[in-house]
Amino acid sequence: MKPAETSGGPFAAILGESAAAAAIRSFGARAASVDASVLLTGESGTGKGVLARAIHVASSRRRGPFVAVNCAGIPETLFESEFFGHTRGAFTGAQQAHRGLFEQANGGTLFLDEIGELPLPLQAKLLTALEDREFRRVGGEQPVRVDCRVIAATGVDLERAVENRRFRRDLYHRLLVLSFRLPALRERERDAELLAHAALASACGRYDRYIRGFSPAALGLIRTHPWPGNVRQLYHGVEAAVLAATGSVIELRDFPEAVLGRSAAPPDDERAALLEALRRARGNRTHAARALGIARNTLRARLRACGITQRDIDEAIADLTT
Repeated sequence: MKPAETSGGPFAAILGESAAAAAIRSFGARAASVDASVLLTGESGTGKGVLARAIHVASSRRRGPFVAVNCAGIPETLFESEFFGHTRGAFTGAQQAHRGLFEQANGGTLFLDEIGELPLPLQAKLLTALEDREFRRVGGEQPVRVDCRVIAATGVDLERAVENRRFRRDLYHRLLVLSFRLPALRERERDAELLAHAALASACGRYDRYIRGFSPAALGLIRTHPWPGNVRQLYHGVEAAVLAATGSVIELRDFPEAVLGRSAAPPDDERAALLEALRRARGNRTHAARALGIARNTLRARLRACGITQRDIDEAIADLTT
C-alpha cells in the first residue's frame, strides 16, 4: 500500500502550520501505510482519537468498521462480555447472543482509548486475544477468530507504569510496534490561533450565529493561554464564547471563567507592570520583554489584552523625561 497523502484526505482534519502538526500528519500517513499495532500517547485533549480515526480511514481497512472503546469505562465484571461477547443464556439476563468489540471490529480497526487505565488482570486477557487473534465468547465452546487492527491510546506514562508494575511489560511491547506522542497545544507554535478560527467557524455553523472573528484582546488570550486541556479545551472554550457573545466579534469577556482563570478585565497591576517595563526600556519591546522574562510575542499579546496603546507607551516614556 502506498503511503497516504498528508496534505488532504483524512489528515486534513489535523489542522496546524507548525512543525509539530506536520509531524502528526506525517506519522499518521506512515502508520496508515502498514497494518501494524499503533500506540498513541500524549496529554488529554491532544487529538489521539482524531488521529486514530484518520489512520483507519487512510488505511487498507477503511471499508471495515472503526470501533472505539474507552477502557476506563468498562467495569471489570463486564470486560469479557464487552470485548469477547457472550452466548444466549451464558448468564442471568443474557437473553440473546451478543457480539463483542473484537467481533464488531472484524475487518477494521479496534481503538482502545485510555488503555493505561485497564486493570492488570484484564490486561492479561487482552494480551492473549491480541497474540492469538482468537477468543471464546462467554458461555461459548468454540474459538472465534478475528482479523482487526488495534490502535491504543493513553495519557499515562506506560514506561513508568511498567516499572511500577501497574502495566504488563509484554502487553506494552505488543502495542509498541508503532508509537507516537502527540504534542501538547502549547508545543505547537502558532497553531492555537488557526485552531481557534476553525472552532469559531464550526460553532457558528452549529448554532447558526454570525461572528466574524476575535477582538485583539481575545486573540491575545488564545495565543498566550497554556491550554492545559489542549485542543479539546480550546474548542470548548471558543464554543462557549460563541454562545456568550453579544456582538460580531468574540471579546475577552466572552470566554468562560475556566479559561480566563480571573476576571475578564486584566488587573491594574499587570497594566502598570507592563507600562513600567516599557518606560524603563524607553519603548523598546525586546528589552522590555527580556526584563519581564517573557517572549516578545507574549508581551505584544499582553499589551493588547490590557488595552495598552502606543499613545499610552509614549506618555509613560514622556513621564520619564519630565
